[in-house]
Amino acid sequence: MKANSGKKKSLHSNRQHPKEELKEYQARFRTLFDSVCSGVAIYEAKNDGEDFIFVDFNRASEEIEHIKKEELIGKSVTEVFTGVKEFGLFDVFRQVYKTGTPEHHPVSVYKDERIAGWRENYVYKLPSGLIMAVYDDVSARKRTELVTRMTDQCFRAIADYTYDWEVWVGPTSRVLWTNPAAKRVTGYTVKEIMAMSDYPASVVFEADRDRMMRAFRSALKGSTGNNVRFRIECKDGKIIWAAKSWQPIYDDSGNSLGHRESIRDITEHKEAEEELEKARVKR
Repeated sequence: MKANSGKKKSLHSNRQHPKEELKEYQARFRTLFDSVCSGVAIYEAKNDGEDFIFVDFNRASEEIEHIKKEELIGKSVTEVFTGVKEFGLFDVFRQVYKTGTPEHHPVSVYKDERIAGWRENYVYKLPSGLIMAVYDDVSARKRTELVTRMTDQCFRAIADYTYDWEVWVGPTSRVLWTNPAAKRVTGYTVKEIMAMSDYPASVVFEADRDRMMRAFRSALKGSTGNNVRFRIECKDGKIIWAAKSWQPIYDDSGNSLGHRESIRDITEHKEAEEELEKARVKR
């Protein structure tokens, strides 16, 4: 019995005192709190959710918001971040405080007289009753998205409304993109042009086909061409004259993206030339 009693005493002595366990837990939490990449802010609700006071603020938050923790602890969120209500996050705090259900405040622009940027927030209610916001500054990502969108819109505005027929042919010889002018010039829709497995043979007049296919294969190898005349056989069987120019396309690393073709209808110009030639011969 004494031996068992000693063993129990030994096991009991190996267990940490509750205060020591709490200190260890708090130390681990602090390490995680300060090392996490996302911003984390903790608030205490006042007057049943009428206001929220800063209790803690991690290092990532300091870097994101360009403010030191010591400058805001004990202050109201509306005092430090004057645009928080217009931003919509204050209402999320109230909702989470009232229901205890986590909420996602989607990517939105926060701005006040001191800072501005895109933020995405996740808000939780802790067992202690404190409110915690975990958030990220996604301004760089949003700027990239906006630049990409504007670049794409500019490209579409220029390419889709260019009068000449524009074609982007990939390195494997398939049409990757063409503008709506394709239908005006050839009678074929954009969808039909892009579905052609033998482009450009199917739109070139038979007598010019071999010559233009040689030029096409040369373009696939990286050559350039300017104002090469040939005839197009339209979808309705009509034959028109066209002039084609092309040049290779490369990405930032120098890899081939295929080539771009610009084709314009010169039928009227060709007919005018023929009329002038006939008049010259008659003289």
